[in-house]
Amino acid sequence: MHDHYEIFLFLNGTVNGFVDQYCYPLQRGSVLVFNNQEIHKIINLSPGPYERVTIHFKAELVYPFCTAETNLLACFQNHQPGKQNISHMDEPQLNEYMRLASRLIDALNHPQYGSDVLALTYLVQLLVFINGLYNKSHSPVPSIISALIESAIHYIDNHLHTGLSLEQVSSELAVDKYYLSHLFKQQTGGTLYRYVLLKKIALAKQLLAGGKSVSETCYLAGFNDYANFIRTFKNIAGVSPGKYSRST
Repeated sequence: MHDHYEIFLFLNGTVNGFVDQYCYPLQRGSVLVFNNQEIHKIINLSPGPYERVTIHFKAELVYPFCTAETNLLACFQNHQPGKQNISHMDEPQLNEYMRLASRLIDALNHPQYGSDVLALTYLVQLLVFINGLYNKSHSPVPSIISALIESAIHYIDNHLHTGLSLEQVSSELAVDKYYLSHLFKQQTGGTLYRYVLLKKIALAKQLLAGGKSVSETCYLAGFNDYANFIRTFKNIAGVSPGKYSRST
């Protein structure tokens, strides 16, 4: 989870893509979009490397280019977390996208007069391309997350204001905690504990952006210790909650 929006294009390898409560097997041409509130991870299923192209950008960068008819952030924002994040490019679309991405990379890697303007124009063109792709995608890709892990994630998402622990979640689901821990990491690529922390910090960011004080946010996000909240927030977000609040 990061403050940037992200376009992830998968080219080669054997991986799954996890986002919030869903997990998808990826194939050449699979493209995932993530906003700044979605937890996501690429799970490499083989010992070898995989190939992808990722683009990260701040939403504010493209606000001036959005119009009443064209919201360049629509495919990132107009979906429930984890739902409709995935689409697919055929080879001609893949070639067109890579042509624009290569020009963007070249403009960023070889700065000269006008390269900043060119980079912005290529980004805008890529966002028009991606939104067009998602507008035409009507075939949902089924998630491969098991019913047990779906239940665990649903419980966590609805109890972020509490302390939450592996023992608490496993007890609620009437399942052995070691089995739950193993299955959660296998299917999401990360530990249940880390997922809880990331979701709590995502909630804390929303609360701070909505005008809540740091102390209120600490309580509402389910942190029992103020110092631990400050430390955890800074570790994950890169800045203190106070500084984050002032920047929103």
